[in-house]
Amino acid sequence: MSSEKEDQSDSLDSTVRSLIRKLAGELSPLPGLPDVRSNQALRDELGYDSVHQVELTFLLEELFGLDSLAIEEAPYMETVSDLEDFTLDMISQGRAKVPSQSDIDRVRELVLARSE
Repeated sequence: MSSEKEDQSDSLDSTVRSLIRKLAGELSPLPGLPDVRSNQALRDELGYDSVHQVELTFLLEELFGLDSLAIEEAPYMETVSDLEDFTLDMISQGRAKVPSQSDIDRVRELVLARSE
């Protein structure tokens, strides 16, 4: 039974990390960015400035239904992995949710509208 629970946890972890990497890549100010890796620095490697980081934060808040107080309490996040770990921690605390497909589609539309 615990193996099934571990598989679900691994799947959740993988899904959340993948969504965050994809969103970080789509919002990066650097054009034509290849696949984003967890260990990449938001500022130095992905070209994020403070404005882009705020935009990414708002979209993560929207996508994962993050508690706005959680965002205010968040530590400074330098890497994509920091975002992933924080979001997974908030999900485990019940302060965020795993997004539905409609949540993902809605945020995708926001990203597309931003790039037009």
